[in-house]
Amino acid sequence: MMQIYDWKNNINENELNNVIENLKNNSLVILPTETVYGLAASAFSDEACKKIFTVKGRAQDNPLIVHVANKKMIEEIAEKPNEIEEKLIDCFMPGPFTLILNKKKCICDTVTCFRTNGWY
Repeated sequence: MMQIYDWKNNINENELNNVIENLKNNSLVILPTETVYGLAASAFSDEACKKIFTVKGRAQDNPLIVHVANKKMIEEIAEKPNEIEEKLIDCFMPGPFTLILNKKKCICDTVTCFRTNGWY
């Protein structure tokens, strides 16, 4: 069953917990980004990420983007950035900024389309 939440003025903690539970249960959620609505799943679950490819008809060689909330999260899911990447992170984050990094094992292989490093 689809639920729609309006958090423009206030984030309801119960609603947020519902979204978190959906992600933990390998469900997909739709969320607004800077320009479009995005289809989101847990980057820790092959089952959930495969659903994105299926629902969108996304090419199997088109890796997914993993969104992070802060620098600490980058350290938890990606290999240590080099000096230049660190400077870019410090300069542009938080914000709409994309950086390609090598993932740690906790990120499922479906996210990277089974590539072994961040450069493809």
